[in-house]
Amino acid sequence: MNYTRLILSRFGGLGDMVMLTPLLRGIKILYPHVKLTVVGHPNARDIMTRCPFVDEYFTYDKSLHDTLFLIRKLWRSDFVYLMDTLYRISTVYAMARIKVRVGLPHKRKKFLTHYLSVKPWMNYAFEPVVYASFLKDATGIDVMQLPDWDRFYFPEANDEEKERVQALLKGYMQMEEGYIVCSLETGGWQKDWLIEYWQALFESLKDFGKKVIVVGSAPNRFKNVSFSNNVIDLRGKTNLLETGYVIDNAELLINCCSFPVHIANAMNTPVIGLYGSQPDYRCRPQRIYKSIYSKAPCAPCDMMFESSGRCDHPYCMDSITPEIVMNCVKKFYDEGMPLGDNNLKLIYKEKMPSELKREI
Repeated sequence: MNYTRLILSRFGGLGDMVMLTPLLRGIKILYPHVKLTVVGHPNARDIMTRCPFVDEYFTYDKSLHDTLFLIRKLWRSDFVYLMDTLYRISTVYAMARIKVRVGLPHKRKKFLTHYLSVKPWMNYAFEPVVYASFLKDATGIDVMQLPDWDRFYFPEANDEEKERVQALLKGYMQMEEGYIVCSLETGGWQKDWLIEYWQALFESLKDFGKKVIVVGSAPNRFKNVSFSNNVIDLRGKTNLLETGYVIDNAELLINCCSFPVHIANAMNTPVIGLYGSQPDYRCRPQRIYKSIYSKAPCAPCDMMFESSGRCDHPYCMDSITPEIVMNCVKKFYDEGMPLGDNNLKLIYKEKMPSELKREI
């Protein structure tokens, strides 16, 4: 590998950016002198600029200013790996005359120099494994050869951020007290649990003697919600790194498939994950105490490359009741609050159709 600069282009959710960190670490371990640039959304700036494996992070919002800025900054770079199927950013890399532009062709074939192809097993693999496999195909860099390669990274909050969180909690609790963290809204309402279920769970946790901190951005779908008095609502009051600090000090995270799950995984905080339309075998973290997935016959429906569509009301999430989750919580504490085993498998054969199993 004779590139002096590698560009990874990733426009996804915040959880996607955390799932990118094993690749960033692996590239830097194997090729420490390569300049590593990441291009993504502005909302991931705090994560990427404080990631020790990233040399520079550029954002793109489709404006003329950002287009010209990227063309100038990336002019005639060696290589870019496009980790999504966006069209417009691929034209920017072409205009910047980047020598090797690799990605899934989708609708942008003429702007790429090399094409990646989807393998059937990828619908049944943990997402970072898919990222890493494409990286190997594109560059020859095999981060999966490294021991414990799949560990996530999330930046630690600085002292000022930690003090701000402690000030927000003053009068309610101390960070040293045991508590559980949840976030109520995901990036898509189809993955959300019913608010009535959250409220019932919080009441059960109150009876169980546990306080709850609710984190996340300012509420969008679940506004003006009444919580039991064991709940501290920090939605919209903490930045990304402060949210990480809250999760890092928690005993447990209970969450649907969203960004906080991946922070918890990076921080070694145990997770109880709730999965309906989203495949738990593709999105659950490597180390998870319990993955509670819907038994609905149509779940999961959101496959990575061949989605069958989503229903208007995902009753798959309704089938995961507060009683099911609370029983899992009690078992977690009875067992001494274990982190959970490493569940990483290259291919999740137990979920794979028999015809694919024969190909592996």
